[in-house]
Amino acid sequence: MEPEEFGKLVKKILSDPKKVYVIALIGVVIFPPTESASTGYDRGWQFITAIGGNLQINTTYLIIEFVIITVIYYLFRKKN
Repeated sequence: MEPEEFGKLVKKILSDPKKVYVIALIGVVIFPPTESASTGYDRGWQFITAIGGNLQINTTYLIIEFVIITVIYYLFRKKN
């Protein structure tokens, strides 16, 4: 894919707030905020590179992420 074509594709996707909203929600579901159940230490992205251990999804951060993404979507959506 040529750089110009890729730029047009990215611009097309980013111009529609619904597509950005869906991509952001999918990203949050695929990569939820986690913490170690035994220590409470937030491991961030480390769980992807070093799979294993006892991890829990931090539901507080997950809810905050959903709220922030939704608020940003409603602020920037196109109104008919």
